[in-house]
Amino acid sequence: MIVCKFGGTSVGDAAAIQRLVEIVNARQGERPVLVLSALSRVTNGLLALVPAHPTERKAQLTMLMARHEDLASTLTAPGEALEALRADAAAIAERLAGWADGSVDAELQDWLVAHGELWSTRLVTAALERAGVPATWVDIRPVMRTGGQCSRAVPDQAGLPGRAQAVFGPLLDEGRVPVTQGFIGSTVDGRTTTLGRGGSDYTATLLGAALEAERVEIWTDVDGIMTADPRIVPEARVLRTTSHLEAAELSAFGAKVLHPATQAPLLERGITCVVLNSFAPDRPGTTIVSGFRPEPVMGCSPVRAVSWKPGVTVLNIRSPRMLGASGFLYRLFGVFHEHGVAVDVLASSEVNVSLTVDADGPLEALCRDLESLGEVTLYPNRAIIAVVGVDLRGTRGLAGRLFQAVREINIEVISQGASEINVTFVVKAEEGAEAVRRLHREFFGPGEVAA
Repeated sequence: MIVCKFGGTSVGDAAAIQRLVEIVNARQGERPVLVLSALSRVTNGLLALVPAHPTERKAQLTMLMARHEDLASTLTAPGEALEALRADAAAIAERLAGWADGSVDAELQDWLVAHGELWSTRLVTAALERAGVPATWVDIRPVMRTGGQCSRAVPDQAGLPGRAQAVFGPLLDEGRVPVTQGFIGSTVDGRTTTLGRGGSDYTATLLGAALEAERVEIWTDVDGIMTADPRIVPEARVLRTTSHLEAAELSAFGAKVLHPATQAPLLERGITCVVLNSFAPDRPGTTIVSGFRPEPVMGCSPVRAVSWKPGVTVLNIRSPRMLGASGFLYRLFGVFHEHGVAVDVLASSEVNVSLTVDADGPLEALCRDLESLGEVTLYPNRAIIAVVGVDLRGTRGLAGRLFQAVREINIEVISQGASEINVTFVVKAEEGAEAVRRLHREFFGPGEVAA
């Protein structure tokens, strides 16, 4: 069996859903399980209900529902799907009626935004059925059990295989196509949670691993994983094959094609992932496999892709107590753990630690606690640049080429460590895009070929 995940643009309108139906119809013999995102822009529309004035919410909710009702009328015969959508809208209106001050209740917000995926999957299930594909709508929440943290809930991976096989196995055995939601889950007591933005990819790979899929297909609106973001590097190229580790590095440092957590479940089980374009389904896309390592070829660039991640802040902690002391980093990272803040890039000297965190984290409270360990300085509005490739640590002259390419851009933090596939550094955010363009020209310009 296979898992096919379709993103928001791949279910964004009637034409997109018709393409989805054709893609799924061609794969019926491979026993597909479908994982869907909400229609494009719907999650943001649901989130916009939170701060809206009560008198504006009704109009905004009506507009969201009208879009789904129009699709239901175009793609399906009126029936269960439309009735379920209207019942959900009524339930939302009722709960929001008591939410008058615009304050954010994280639990209620997770419940609210989950409806985007619940609605899109109902529409697609009905569209498949109308096209003669035997499809069954499945509520993922009892299967995707999570912890209680709202907006970034952690799935219970240990119990997932048993739950997934119990729900999806009988449907597949009956020759049906299960259609379920990405991004959402629930606690053991039934409270709806979400896995964070982009979490539909993660849902798909978790299910792929739990169901021991032959492969997981990620259907999106680009041709695959590219050598750089084509929005800032128009000449960027598609990588035909890459490894789970390379894909994870690129995703972690800003590549938008995949959620950063997607590759871990597949890597553990050696399951192939393919990134495909639902607007051009005949194109080959990017195949992601375990242990892929391209053969070095004379004249080939050792760099496979350049990625960047804006919206980060550099924290610098200076403390003479680090000198010759044990346990300092243990205490330092204990503070980050207490605040639930993840670190991307780290560089350390005898008395100084520099690291990067997302700018939208609880930085004020984090810094207060870090001040007990040393002098803390913040450098906001930074961007991480990640150069990913083959045996970068062992390639002579690579560092010279890399830093020569960005010689006019000030580099503030550098990190490589023991990684052989990644060199990362930090620049001011306004210089990030130019750094990516310069690096891409250096390693993918005339005469250079991706390995």
